[in-house]
Amino acid sequence: MMRTIDRIQAILAAVLFLAALVAAWKVAMDDDFDLWYLPLLFAVASGLLTLGALQHRVRKHKRKETKE
Repeated sequence: MMRTIDRIQAILAAVLFLAALVAAWKVAMDDDFDLWYLPLLFAVASGLLTLGALQHRVRKHKRKETKE
């Protein structure tokens, strides 16, 4: 079950990273700097999901080491 959650987090992080790139491109091309925070919001969300997935893998790996 946790592997599935890790995969979903990784996929969602990649999608949010792409959304951040697209949003940054749209803000730059449209000269609409009223929405400057959207690429930042997507990038932060992507980073947090990536860190969460990596942290879970590290904790899972440490549990396996202590059991052996």
